[in-house]
This record gives sequence, structure tokens and C-alpha cells, in this order.
Amino acid sequence: MFIQLWIFIGLTIITFSSFSVAAEPTLSEKAYSPDMGVIIIQVTWGCGQFENAQLQKLIFTKSPIEKNEHVFIELKTPSRLLVEDEFLAYAFVVQPGKYVLTAFDVKAARSKKDIIHITGSKDNLVKDGKPIGGSFTVNRGEIVYIGHFGLDCGAEPFLWRYYVDGREEFERYIKDFRQTYPFLEKVPVKFRLFSTEILGNPYSLQNPTVR
Repeated sequence: MFIQLWIFIGLTIITFSSFSVAAEPTLSEKAYSPDMGVIIIQVTWGCGQFENAQLQKLIFTKSPIEKNEHVFIELKTPSRLLVEDEFLAYAFVVQPGKYVLTAFDVKAARSKKDIIHITGSKDNLVKDGKPIGGSFTVNRGEIVYIGHFGLDCGAEPFLWRYYVDGREEFERYIKDFRQTYPFLEKVPVKFRLFSTEILGNPYSLQNPTVR
């Protein structure tokens, strides 16, 4: 499966794009607290050979969503006109708990006049309280890698969760992460993917924690 490391100045540049966040701040030494959790996620907003397809929004809401409507993570495309097909790195300080995918928006332009949006919402991503789209969990004091999100650009572009493949590549990935956040050098990082039956393939590591 897809492998993408944290790469910074001097190599290919992967930066933190602009986004909107409610309740959950981006990771920094000031924002970090051992009483909270941290999630690591990467997103590509483009769609390879499909120049007119774009992932525009992802929203994860803390469960149970009826009681936590204002505790959510919202990521938005850095540009609605043109984005590069590369993975951008994000890290958030979050309240411990389970988070459910409650919205996404994929734009696909078949022509200048024929533009469609393939969207997900709470109405079709959550049924009878069950996260049909998928979910992830982060506990108090944990740093958790939940995956790479982008578009599966097959017959019609659609949201898909990818991942770093294998223990060795995960260790390399976390080494680069810790170079960016040296104050977290001694905090273990767990490989615990966003769990989904429809937006990604199941995958886990036998030894999922990098200490």
C-alpha cells in the first residue's frame, strides 16, 4: 500500500496546509498535554490523473456525536481551484475518545458545466449510532497515527484511507515526525488506523508501537 514519509526543507516539501479546526488545536509544544491525545494524519487533496477531481473536506466528530457536536476536527482543501497531488501532514491535540467520520466532500468536474459533488454526511455515515463510514480511537496520553487520506481515482473519484506499509517504514515515518516535534521524542507512537469497511482496506501491525 501507499507509503509517504514526513519530508521537509531540503527534500520534497510537505507542509501544513490551511484548515479550519473547532475544539481541537494543531500540535505544538504549547498545545500539547499528556492529559490529551494526539493524532497524526496526512491528506492529499488532489487526484492524480484526474485534474478536475478534488477532495475538499473531511470532518471527524467525537462520539457520541449527539452530545459532542462542538467537538470535531475539520480539514479543508488549501485551494478550491488547484491543488498538488501530494500528501500534506497534519497533527492535532484532541480530547481522548472515539471519533467518527461525519462528513466529506469530493468534487468531480466532468466538464466546465458538469460538476458534481460526492458527499458524505451524518445521515449516511452514521446509522443507528454505528459509524458506517469509519472511526478512530485515541486514549489519554497517546499519539496515534490514523492513516493517509486521499481519493481512489478509479472509474469515479472517491474517498479512500491509505497507510504506511510495514513496521520498518512506520519507524522511519515516526523518526521524521519526532524530528519535527522533538519535545515528543520519548512519547510512544501507535499505529492504529482509522477503521472502516467501505473507505479502506483493513490493516494492522503485529508490533504497532514505536517507543
